[in-house]
Amino acid sequence: MADAIALHPRGPDLRGRTLYDRFRLDALIAPGGMADIYEALDLRLRRRVAIKALHPEHGRAPDQRRRFFQEAVLAAQIDHPHVIQIFDHGEEPATSGGEPVLFLVMPLLQGVTLRQRLLEPAMPIADALSLTIQLLDGLAQIHKLGAVHRDLKPENCLIVQRHGRDHLILLDLGLAKIHTGPLLSIAPSSAPGVLIGTLAYVSPEQAREQPLTPAADIYAVGVILFELLTRRVPFPGTKVLEVLSAHASELAPSVTERAPDRGISDDLEALVASALHKDPAQRPASADAFRRALQVAAGQVAASDDGYENAKASLTAWRACADHEALVYARLAAAQHAVWRPLVELIEIATDAAGPA
Repeated sequence: MADAIALHPRGPDLRGRTLYDRFRLDALIAPGGMADIYEALDLRLRRRVAIKALHPEHGRAPDQRRRFFQEAVLAAQIDHPHVIQIFDHGEEPATSGGEPVLFLVMPLLQGVTLRQRLLEPAMPIADALSLTIQLLDGLAQIHKLGAVHRDLKPENCLIVQRHGRDHLILLDLGLAKIHTGPLLSIAPSSAPGVLIGTLAYVSPEQAREQPLTPAADIYAVGVILFELLTRRVPFPGTKVLEVLSAHASELAPSVTERAPDRGISDDLEALVASALHKDPAQRPASADAFRRALQVAAGQVAASDDGYENAKASLTAWRACADHEALVYARLAAAQHAVWRPLVELIEIATDAAGPA
């Protein structure tokens, strides 16, 4: 049990309490900055579940309450193996001398976070690509609902074992921003000038306080992949203004410079650089596009023998002025058939002539 390692909740200690006369909280799994996670027994269905209990100070403001329950509504729209499920949500009335408890009910999962995995010896490149591909697969479903996750980081990625293999599940939709689609009506407002997200993973748009699109999440995935390959984030540091300035204006270092002995391919280096581009339009066009490119780089999918599909994707990206993505697809096409080598050279010349964005 988690309590064996002497964890302590950051909010009120709810161990031993029963919510809704149904969920008996038995043990603390993980304390958090905004909510604590407990292992509980569903007394009605006789199954073990996880309960996410919001700290009282975060449940008093209407927008914070709305954001907490938005997580439940958003997750309820997604039935995907790489996104956390939400079984139920509720608000336990205040007891004498206490405050109401806002909570979510989730499956009880046994695993480790991607952050914990990063504390182990260097991860093989194939494993890094596999986990990133799974992350992008789940993220694509969130984007299809018109939402931006806004807090992608290794702590919010849980790795469980399924059929003897690592299986990644994306957690914590509590900071998601719904920017379009039918769920827009439930979206709480965001206070201007307030940084939402985790410093090492915020996009240039977040650093500049500009409107966010799914491209902001693509950047965060690029940071995570960079970290999996090199064991460091592109812009480390704790001084907020310095790190935000780096995200906003400094060119990210290459993964091969940070990890010269890892044997990282040119195509993979180009993909990481594309995801970390300062201009959102220059990043992979979608989570699905990024996932597909990584699958080809990892050899998980067989691209067509003649490279036509990758060449077509390259030209589509080039027309959209996404030069880095165009170059990635062109290189993949050339690797399949030499006939596409001139396309690579043409895009390289055009990119060099245009200069840095």
